[in-house]
Amino acid sequence: MTRRFLWTSGLALLACLALQVQAIRHQSLIGDAPYHLLAGHQALRYGENTLNLEHPPLVKLVAAIPLLLEEPLAPRTDVRDVLTTARLLFDDPALVRRVQLRSRTLLFIVFGVPLLIACIGLGRRLGDTRSGVLLALCVGLSFSSLPFLSVIQTDTAVALGFTATLWMALRFQDHATLGRSIALGAAAGLAIAAKFSGLLVVPAVGIALLLAPRLSWRERLTRGLLIATVALAIPWSTYAIANHHYSIDSGRQAIHLYCNGEALVTGDRLQGWEETLLTLEQSSPSLAQYATGFLGIRAQNELGIYPSYAFGTLSSEGRWWYFPAVLALRTPLVLLIATFLAYVSARFYRPQSTTRRPLAAGTWVVLGALAVYFGVAVSSSYNLGVRHLLPILPLLYWPAARWGSKTFRRTLVILSLLILEGVTLAPLWMSATGSWWLGQNDPTRLLIVSGDTEYHQNFIALEDWARSQGIERYGLLYPLLDPRELAAYSARGYLVTPDTPIDEGVYVTTVLLESHLPALRRTSPARLRGFNALSELAEAWDPSWRAVLRGQDLGYVAGTFHAYRVEESPSRP
Repeated sequence: MTRRFLWTSGLALLACLALQVQAIRHQSLIGDAPYHLLAGHQALRYGENTLNLEHPPLVKLVAAIPLLLEEPLAPRTDVRDVLTTARLLFDDPALVRRVQLRSRTLLFIVFGVPLLIACIGLGRRLGDTRSGVLLALCVGLSFSSLPFLSVIQTDTAVALGFTATLWMALRFQDHATLGRSIALGAAAGLAIAAKFSGLLVVPAVGIALLLAPRLSWRERLTRGLLIATVALAIPWSTYAIANHHYSIDSGRQAIHLYCNGEALVTGDRLQGWEETLLTLEQSSPSLAQYATGFLGIRAQNELGIYPSYAFGTLSSEGRWWYFPAVLALRTPLVLLIATFLAYVSARFYRPQSTTRRPLAAGTWVVLGALAVYFGVAVSSSYNLGVRHLLPILPLLYWPAARWGSKTFRRTLVILSLLILEGVTLAPLWMSATGSWWLGQNDPTRLLIVSGDTEYHQNFIALEDWARSQGIERYGLLYPLLDPRELAAYSARGYLVTPDTPIDEGVYVTTVLLESHLPALRRTSPARLRGFNALSELAEAWDPSWRAVLRGQDLGYVAGTFHAYRVEESPSRP
């Protein structure tokens, strides 16, 4: 690597860290954060892993470590009361601020930084050190991944496990030593311990094992058993830590509640599993909890419980085109262009050869991992944004990084535009699309409003906007938001309900309300689970929303909000 490449990469790394500091300080806690924190708090302080079984405990344990420095967040909590209890966090705005800074910083150090290091290692195995460094910087600076590297959620951790597994699998392909077998098992175990989708690394590990050269079948079997043992030991150890004061009564009750749909929206799909899971609990509570969570997530995926908005329609069914559309809209333009140029370069400017080389074993590992993960994603009903693709973003960015690293000029252009983009969008990266430079005139900005676009992350930015405009008081129209959450971030805002009179003043609506209400009228009840309940909610909010719409349009603010000034109290329809 040349000196100027090192200097440029070093400056880009500093920019990446500076932007991450801004993300930690200026993004409010995302929607799932209180639940994850409460579950981790209960596991650390009371030794019971009975909450949030739909995610393994690893990330929750790490995120909740700063809470051990505080007074107990809550007493032992039943999973039926968890949503109410988790909101206790917002009773103390100072606590929210401390947790936001400490937990997110810790998660970035434990999972975010190692993910960037793993990207360097994977890129180096696929190409060379220059392309590996550029790949890591692309992941760290892209607005598709930057805001998620420190959020209190499991996606960064599973991305680390996924990327590290591929890195270790390629090293295993070179020399299938016992040490590299252990490293491969540890990486796969991290992915499995982070999130249930981490199980999707298993095919890549299997391909690496089957195609490893110079191994007899006995050695292959021995290496496979070693990899599996190490891989299973890591999630088992995290469950053991989370259950260090395990109570049989509480543990069995939690499984019962999950199987009867009182902890997750699973209908009756887990009832037939209850006896089996309770029998399994007698010999291994950790395995029973893992199986309960996995089965619950599978049932929710089959039922399609999360409505998502895309291109003017609402649906709780999975759309095969959803994630390709998300990638097209939420990938930085410079990376899209570089990827296209990489394809053109590979297609038309490769050396001519009369012989066709077979694909290398390492290529099969990477292609297999990419195909399995993306295939599962496009067939899923969890259409909740680009964060669900975070484990394969390094692979998707790889062609651009490889092409860009060929010359210093390409590297400089890619990194400069990514830094410019990151600074311009800060701290609203999660709400951005590839045509960020058009601002409010971007026609693609609100085509997909689900998951990432509005995930409770912009309340601090909303308060900053109100302060900059000299607005002393504003009403926020945000269905189902707990007023304590808004109060934790804003001294100026108050939550409007359907019964609140729309008097003179400034009002702000969330883009969820403005996109979902019209779309609901165009949606077939057969495509939307809970259609009747959503229709009743929409009917209740429609008069207040229309009253606000008749005010002066102040434009979109803080990424995911629309502001209006009502000059005189309108009469409701």
